[in-house]
Order: sequence, then structure tokens, then C-alpha cells
Amino acid sequence: MFIAGTVATAEHCGAVTRIVGGLLRGHEMHNEADILAPADSGGVPREAAVRLAAVGDLHFGREPDGAVAPWPEQLADEADLLVIAGDLTENGDPKEAEVAARELQALPIPKVAVLGNHDYHSGQERAVAERLEEVGVRVLEGDSVVVPVGGVRVGIAGVKGFGGGFLGACGNAFGEPEMKAFISHTKSTARRLEEALESLDRKVEVKVALLHYAPVPGTLLGERPEIYPFLGSYLLAEPLDRLGVDLVLHGHAHAGVEKAMTPGGIPVRNVARPVIRSAYRLYAVGWKPGKSQARDGTRRGAHPRRAISRGPARPR
Repeated sequence: MFIAGTVATAEHCGAVTRIVGGLLRGHEMHNEADILAPADSGGVPREAAVRLAAVGDLHFGREPDGAVAPWPEQLADEADLLVIAGDLTENGDPKEAEVAARELQALPIPKVAVLGNHDYHSGQERAVAERLEEVGVRVLEGDSVVVPVGGVRVGIAGVKGFGGGFLGACGNAFGEPEMKAFISHTKSTARRLEEALESLDRKVEVKVALLHYAPVPGTLLGERPEIYPFLGSYLLAEPLDRLGVDLVLHGHAHAGVEKAMTPGGIPVRNVARPVIRSAYRLYAVGWKPGKSQARDGTRRGAHPRRAISRGPARPR
């Protein structure tokens, strides 16, 4: 049996497991979500963890759907910041961005987002981003932001990304101009991601990469393999492993799965709303002063630990 619900801390999770386990004796209990910690941390005390609420693919239309209305009070209790992995609108219409802005404005914590392919559809992506920025949503595209959380500096590097495929089944910048342009654009987004990550070097304790397109094929399982080249690219993962981050978040793949890793072992999470099937997913990213730096001065990716909490369940 799978029990889904709102569990904000490890202690609450243990209590829920004991209570429900007592009612359903003989059933194995699982509580789903993530605490991500440096491999040598030996556990993550609350004061040494940053709580991120993450979601993608909200697809706001021209009329409010009430999806965000229940969030404000709960978010303030559960999360330190909200990150949105693209596709805030259905068609990139500024009127849809106005709806998204009104819905997100009331959320009481810092908000960081990247745009997705839907947000570009009408060719008015700049207007979409500007409206979101007006209500306090920091929209990233090849740049970064540092968000103070208590005494911890959280660095978020963001880029929409693009397609192209993955090793063994990917496109090359060869042949027709259109094919060259396709792959060249992906390479350009990967370079901008790398520059955004470099801008955070040594400035932060926790480093997060926020994308719309997938950097690895692992979170695409469930999608048709024929469309993988349009869902992401391995080129986006290369700067992640080269420079190191603690957590990678993306959306876009509605029929994919939540969890995978880069080739270098960094946790990747697909937070598209059809995948997480909840208002948002909570991630507690642990850190230890002096322990999150690799010996060569670059940051290590955090390794996933036992799942002990999850975001609020919400009807699909």
C-alpha cells in the first residue's frame, strides 16, 4: 500500500509511519521524497538543510484554475524557496503570464524560474518573463541568482535548455543549415549553463541547476524513445558534472519518471507536474561547511539518501 501526504520533517515522517503502520499491520510502509546530503555528512540536521519546493509545467491558461490557491500557508511552513522548471504558460501568451503572475504573487517565499518551450510559443517570451519578474519571480536564462536561506547561500543557475538527444542517439551539427542551427542552439544553451555555474563558484554553500529540458535520459523513461531528441540533450549534463552541483531540476517530460542521475552521480529530478502528481515536490538539500568542496576546489554533487518526506498530495 502507498500512503501519500504532507510530511515536512523527518520527525513528522517517522510519526506518520508509526501511526499508519500501527493501523495497517503487515503492510510495508514507504514515504516518498528526498533528503539529499553530501556523501560524508552522516545525516542532515534541520539547521544544515535547505528545503526547496519544486514544480514544472504549470501551463496556466487565460483563466485561473485555482491550482496555486492552497499553497501560501503550506509553503511558508514547508519550504525555504520555490523553483519552477518552465512552462508556466500554455501558449506563451502575455495574458496567460498575467494569470500565472497573479497566482504566484501571493506565495510568501523566494521564487526562481526558467521558461519552457510553451512560454516561447507566441514569440513573446520576454513579455512573459517581465510580467513574472514584476511579481517577484526571478526568471533565469543563462544566468544565476544567490538566495540567502538563513545562514546558507543557495546558488541557482538556470537555462531553458534544448533538445538534441543523448549519446548513441543524438544529432550532429552537420549537413543542412537547419540541422546545424538545431544542434548549435543546444550547444549555446549548454555554454550559457556552464557560464552561469561558473559565476557561482565559491560563492555559495548549495548549488542547484534549474532547466526545462532534460540533461539525462534516465528521467525520460515512459516517454516514446523516438522523441527523446526533442526532450533534452546530453550536452546539458556535461557542465553539470564538470563543475558540480548538488541537485538538478527539470520538467518537460510529462510521461517520464522523477529520479535519475548524471553520469557523474549528481541527482536529477523531473518535477513536471504530471510526473510528481502533486502541487510541488519538497527536496531537503544538506550541506556541511568545508565538506561540500571536492579536493580540487570544484563542488561535488550530493548523493541521494533514504527517502523520508514528500510534498503535498493533490488530486490530478
